[in-house]
Amino acid sequence: MYIILCLASSFLIYTGQNTSSYLGRFVILIWLFVVQVLTSSYTASLTSMLTVKQLSSPIKGIESLMASNDPIGYQHGTFIDTYLTEEFNIQRSRLVSLNSEEEYEKALKDGPQKGGVSAIVDMRAYMELFLSNRCDFGIAFPRDSPLAVDMSTAILKLSENRELQKIHDKWLARKACSLEGAKQEVDRLPLKSFWGLFLIFGLACFLSLLLYFIRIFCQYRQWRNQD
Repeated sequence: MYIILCLASSFLIYTGQNTSSYLGRFVILIWLFVVQVLTSSYTASLTSMLTVKQLSSPIKGIESLMASNDPIGYQHGTFIDTYLTEEFNIQRSRLVSLNSEEEYEKALKDGPQKGGVSAIVDMRAYMELFLSNRCDFGIAFPRDSPLAVDMSTAILKLSENRELQKIHDKWLARKACSLEGAKQEVDRLPLKSFWGLFLIFGLACFLSLLLYFIRIFCQYRQWRNQD
């Protein structure tokens, strides 16, 4: 950014002056190309960062699902459909029965616009197993949920006798998602990404200076020979 400001100020100060040397024009041409690439890269990176910061999921919990009209998925043959209709008064027409992990993944990727679902309500163990090898999705447990007390009591009992850790290690630890596959933050452009660009500009400046000194040396020899 400092280089771009310096170049812009130099254009403002020396407006109206022409570069008579071909080598000077060549350096300025290369310099303008470098500045154009840097400006475009900076603008694209800034736009990407601002766009990612504005991305957020509209689903904050079961209350968000109740307020919307989007379809909700659940595991076929479980009590989830009865629980959602009786406890939260969600219309049964909004519930979509899913039978396998593949249907879970397809319904979430398609979304409500393509006949899928906006979220899936299921038991935590099943969802952890589903998310263990699918890092594109997330799990949420709403605050002040009516299941919080029962869930906490059951988890506490399993934790005391170490059964919870054994179950987790047996079924989930081997399929943990790799952190390398998950995109944690926006890809930034470090200075080393432009080393090739600066190398070309440096070689162009060095070549121009070399040709300039060679020309000065030739003129000096001609002047000595005339003397």
